[in-house]
Amino acid sequence: MLYCVISLVNHFLFKTYALDLGLYNHALYDYAHFKIDDCTLFKTDPQNILSDHFDLYLPLLSPLHFVFGSYTLLIVQILSVLLGAWGIYKLIGLYTDSKTYPLLAMSVFLSFFGIWHALSFDYHSNVLSAMLLPWFLYAFKKERYVLSTVLVVLFVIGKENISLWLVFIALALMWDYRKNRKALWHLGAYALFGLAYFFVVNMVVMPALGGSGGGFRRYAHLGGNYAEIARNLLSHPGETLQLLFINIDGNHAHDGVKAEFYLCALASGLLLAFFKPNYLLMLLPLIGQKMLSLDYKFWGVSLQYSVEFAPVLVIAAFLAILNFQRRKKSVWLAWALLGTTLVTSFYTLGNPKSYFSRDKVRFYQAMHYEQKDYDVREVRRMLQLIPDDASVCATMSFVPHLAFREQIYNFPIGKQHDPDYYFLVKDYWRYNEKNKLAVEALLGDSEHYEIVESSENLVLLRKK
Repeated sequence: MLYCVISLVNHFLFKTYALDLGLYNHALYDYAHFKIDDCTLFKTDPQNILSDHFDLYLPLLSPLHFVFGSYTLLIVQILSVLLGAWGIYKLIGLYTDSKTYPLLAMSVFLSFFGIWHALSFDYHSNVLSAMLLPWFLYAFKKERYVLSTVLVVLFVIGKENISLWLVFIALALMWDYRKNRKALWHLGAYALFGLAYFFVVNMVVMPALGGSGGGFRRYAHLGGNYAEIARNLLSHPGETLQLLFINIDGNHAHDGVKAEFYLCALASGLLLAFFKPNYLLMLLPLIGQKMLSLDYKFWGVSLQYSVEFAPVLVIAAFLAILNFQRRKKSVWLAWALLGTTLVTSFYTLGNPKSYFSRDKVRFYQAMHYEQKDYDVREVRRMLQLIPDDASVCATMSFVPHLAFREQIYNFPIGKQHDPDYYFLVKDYWRYNEKNKLAVEALLGDSEHYEIVESSENLVLLRKK
């Protein structure tokens, strides 16, 4: 219920956006009609969506949009977190006869700040991939190698960077299974598969599909390609270690953002994970992609950039707790971890140094249940006036609700496509002079556009 209150309420009140939910909703529509999305929703020139993010979950999920509409991916995301929590429960249950520890582990997992914040910002496939990790570990522990292999494949197809994470997961598990030759053989095969998948997809497939390396540019300061980045990081370990902790974008407003994340992670299981050190190896690619980025939004506790830490930290912490000999003390330690995790999560909803939208995640305040920019009921009424087969260019918060059509564009970039309808918030761009003038020009162009409906802050225009 909490997750629905965070995620579904945001969508109901038009607090989801063209990027990323609008794009992914339109991709669902295209896949369901046996087409590949061309990213013109937010790009000037057509580009295969798989060249932007190599996400194969969307074609698999596309039929669901006929049932759940624009809420499809948000519902799937919430269900995936619950599935991941069940996996945590089942996995920890393999290591103990007690019912208390699995329940506490599941509770800590569900309370982790990275999950709450990920659900507050649209949909992202890395959430689904992360939720498969407990089930992979469970199947592997049970020596169900066929199932674990299937889960590995499902794990890596979520996004182009997940396969690199798989390599470190497999290497970390080799210590736990060092006396099991069959298990080691499978882990070695998974590591090689992950490495091959990563390089083939990122260096061959995505460039061939027209990828511009938009995501890669966040790490361009480290080298011109993946091999060069790896060489530079490994050849200067001291500088690499420093980059993981310092502000690298030069803006003093972002000082302390990295430290804040580390402190929150320590309070949510990382401190105990040091007693299960091989699991720290699983965190290396997560920390690297997070802290080495030039984009400060990656560094902090908010958005979707911390969710992958949840299963690793919780599993490592509880395996460490179960290794302690004195049962009573270990139970209290588990309860203490739940307490510190909850306190930390609520801290991140307060006033952290990290960038985040307060009204989208503070489910305990009235602001979360309000839309101050316009009347939501008016928006819904005007949406009904737009034909399903019309091309539309809209303000970014309307795009996810209009995405199930042939042509949908994010304003203002969609102007070049000469859409049939514009659905805009009049003063949404009041802080962007160029886009504000673009809205005013459309409103004044009575020769080419007519006003279908208009209210205090909303306008629906139709091409004559």
